[in-house]
Amino acid sequence: MTITSIPHAAALTPGERATLDALCDCLFPPGEATPGAVAIGASAYIDQALAGPYGGFLEEYRTVLHCLDVAAGGRFTGGDSQLPLVDALERNTLPGLLSNPDRSSFDLLIRHLREGLFSDPVHGGNRDFAGWKAVGFPGAQFGYREEEQQVDHRVDRAPQSLAGLSQDARLPGLPKTTPRAKIPAHPDILIVGGGAVGNFMAAKFVAAGLEVVILEAGPSRTGRERSMDELLATAFRNEGGVSKFNDEVPTWRTGPNDRARRAVMSQGLETALGGNSVAWGAVAMRFYEDDFRIRSATVEKYGESRIPAGSTLADWPMSYGDLEPFYEEAEDLLGVSGHAGNREHPERSRGNPFEAPRSNPYPMPALRTSGLGQLFADSARAEGYHPFPLPAAIATTAWKGRHACTYCSFCSRFGCHVDAKASAQNTVLPAALESGRLHILTSARAMEIVTDESGRAVGIRYLDEDGQTQFQPGGTVIVAAYAFENSRLLLLSRDKRHRRGLGNETGQVGAHYMTRQQPSVYAIFEGRTLNRFIGPTAQAMAIGDLSGDHFDHSDLDFIRGGRIAAFNQYLPTEASGVLPPDVPRWGKAWRDFFLSSYNSTSMLFIDPEILPYENNRLDLDPNVKDRLGRPVIRITFDIGDNERKLMQFLQDRAERIAIGMGATRTWRRQFLTGPISTHDVGGTRMGNDPQSSVTNGFGEVHDTPGLVVLGGSSFVSLPPVNPALTILALALRAADNIIGQSSKANRSGRGARA
Repeated sequence: MTITSIPHAAALTPGERATLDALCDCLFPPGEATPGAVAIGASAYIDQALAGPYGGFLEEYRTVLHCLDVAAGGRFTGGDSQLPLVDALERNTLPGLLSNPDRSSFDLLIRHLREGLFSDPVHGGNRDFAGWKAVGFPGAQFGYREEEQQVDHRVDRAPQSLAGLSQDARLPGLPKTTPRAKIPAHPDILIVGGGAVGNFMAAKFVAAGLEVVILEAGPSRTGRERSMDELLATAFRNEGGVSKFNDEVPTWRTGPNDRARRAVMSQGLETALGGNSVAWGAVAMRFYEDDFRIRSATVEKYGESRIPAGSTLADWPMSYGDLEPFYEEAEDLLGVSGHAGNREHPERSRGNPFEAPRSNPYPMPALRTSGLGQLFADSARAEGYHPFPLPAAIATTAWKGRHACTYCSFCSRFGCHVDAKASAQNTVLPAALESGRLHILTSARAMEIVTDESGRAVGIRYLDEDGQTQFQPGGTVIVAAYAFENSRLLLLSRDKRHRRGLGNETGQVGAHYMTRQQPSVYAIFEGRTLNRFIGPTAQAMAIGDLSGDHFDHSDLDFIRGGRIAAFNQYLPTEASGVLPPDVPRWGKAWRDFFLSSYNSTSMLFIDPEILPYENNRLDLDPNVKDRLGRPVIRITFDIGDNERKLMQFLQDRAERIAIGMGATRTWRRQFLTGPISTHDVGGTRMGNDPQSSVTNGFGEVHDTPGLVVLGGSSFVSLPPVNPALTILALALRAADNIIGQSSKANRSGRGARA
C-alpha cells in the first residue's frame, strides 16, 4: 500500500486566502536563504485543512482574517500596519475576535502554521521538503546507523515523505473482533477497555479457560498506524483519539474556587484497540522498594512533621516483594531491554544501582547509547552520579517474532513500523484471540455499570456502533480504562445503594489525583549537531541518584526526589514550539532561532515525584458535556510547596549536568506544566481502608461486589518512574487473584500461582 497525498481542496475565498498568505508570511517571513511560510506551503496547508479535518475552525479563521482587514483599513495585505496588528492578534486585543475561554485564536493559528511548515508534505504543506531542509530533518526514514547518532556527525540523507514509502509487506491485518450477535451472553469476565490492562488480563484469563468479552469504545487497529507521521500523532491532531477522547477532553483548574477551562492544548490520549500501549514511549522501569511504603519510610526516617501539609500520602497495600514476580512476568511478555543494576558495586554498574532486587536479568540488552546519551553520561558521572540506560519495552534483538529496533525518528506517540516496540497487538493479543475464548466488541462505548438488587455489579450498559443502547452481562466486571474514564464511569453509575456513584460511598472516587509535571531544562550546544531526532524516546541515559530517598533529606526543606534523563526523538513540528523566554513565537526572531538551533537543542527531562493532596481530585464538570450530553471529567490540580522546592533542586542539578555536557545556553521550563501527561494516576486509589480508598490491593471495589477497577487510577503515589510497567504488574497480579477465585479455572487446574 502506498500513501498518497490528500486532495488539494480549499475552503477560503480568494480575498481571504490573500489575507491568510500575508499573515503567514508575517509569522514566518522570507529570509535571504530561507523561503517564507507561503513559499513553503503553510498557508496552502491551512486552507486545505479548513476544507477537511479542521473544518470546524473555518468560521473562526474567517473572523480573524476579517478583523485583520478591517483593522488595516480594508486590506491587510499591504502597508506598515501588519506587524502591530499581528501583535494585537497575539495579545488577543484585536477588535472583533471571537471569545474562547480555553485558548486564543492566535494559539490555534500558530499551531496550524507550524504544522504546515514542518509536517510531512503528504498533508499539503512543507512544499518540496523546504521546511525539513531548512532544519536538516530527513523525514520518514526506516532507521539509522549507529554512527549517524554520534554528535557532530552530518546525516547526509535526502528528505523522504510518507508518500514515497511503500508500507511493509508484512503489515498485519486488523485483530479479529466479534460481531455483537456472536458475543457470549454470559462470559466469565467482562472488561471495559481494550488497552494494555484489558488485553494483558484477558490473555491470562483465556489461558485459564475463562470466557472473556472486552468492550472497546474505539475501532480495531494493527498497532502500526501513524508509524511515521508526526502530524496525525501529535497531541493537537491526535488521530488515535478521534473516536472518543478528542470529544471529551477534561477541563482543568488549579483550585476548587477557580473556573475550569478545557485542556485543549494538552496531551492527547488514544481511544482505539490497544489504547496507549500503541503510542506509549515504552520506558519500562520498576518502582523502587520504598515507593510502596512511602509514608511509613518517610516518617520512620524524618518524622511525621515532614509529611507536607494537606498531603494524603499513604503506603501501598502491598510490598515490592508482592509485586516482583509480576514485574518479571510483565517484562517477559513485553520483551524489555536493559541492564540490571549492580547494587553491590554501583561504580561498576551498567544499569541503575538503586533499582530494587530482581530475580533475573532483563530479557534483552539495553538500547545502544547515542552520542547525546554519552555526553550526558560523562557529565553526570563527573558530578558523582551513576548514569544508566533506561530499560525499554523495545526489542534490541529479534524477540518472539518481532524485529529489533531500527532507531527511526518516530516512537513515542507512534505505532512501530517493525513491531520492535511492544504493544498489546504484537504481544498477548494474537494468542488470546486464537484461543477462541476472547471476544472483542469494538465501537462499544460503556455508559453505565449495572448492578442487581443486592448492589453487585452484573454487567455494562453501552452504546453500539449504531448508537443503540445494549446490555452486556458478565460474571466479574472489570473497568480497565484510563484514569479519567475509570473515575467518570464510576461516578456516572448509580443505584439505590450508591447514590453518589459506585465505589464512592466514602467520597473517595476521584480523590488523590496526581499527574506528572516536567519542569525540564533545555540546553543549546551552539555549533554542534546532536542528531537528537534519531532514535526512540526511551533510548535515554538517566540518573536515579536523586530519586526517592536515595540521598539524605535531613537538611533539605522537601521530601522525595526525581529522575533526570537525556531523551532522544525531537521532531520539528513539536520542537518549533520549544523557545527560550526571550524568543518570540512568531516573526524573524523565531524563524532564525529555530532554524539555527533545531539540531543543537537538547532537553534534560526531569520527572519529579508528585505527591497526592486534598486539593487535587477528579469530578464531573457541571457545565461541560461531551457530544452525548455526558459531563466530562473536571481536573482540580496544583503542585504543592514541597514539589516547587524539589523542582528547583532538580533543575539546579540538571543545569550543572548540561553545562558539563558543553551547553552554551540553558533555560528552564516552568514548574507547573499542566494537566494530562499520560502519567495521570489516582482517582480509584488502592488501600485496605474503605474510608481512604476505593479498592483493595487487587482492584476489588470495597462497596460493590463483582466490580474490579484497575489501571493508573489505582495508584497510591506517583514516583519518578514511568507508570506503565507497574500498571501491568498490578493487572497481572489481580488477574491471578480472580483466576484463583474462579471455580471454572480451579476445575481446569489452572488456578493462581502459588
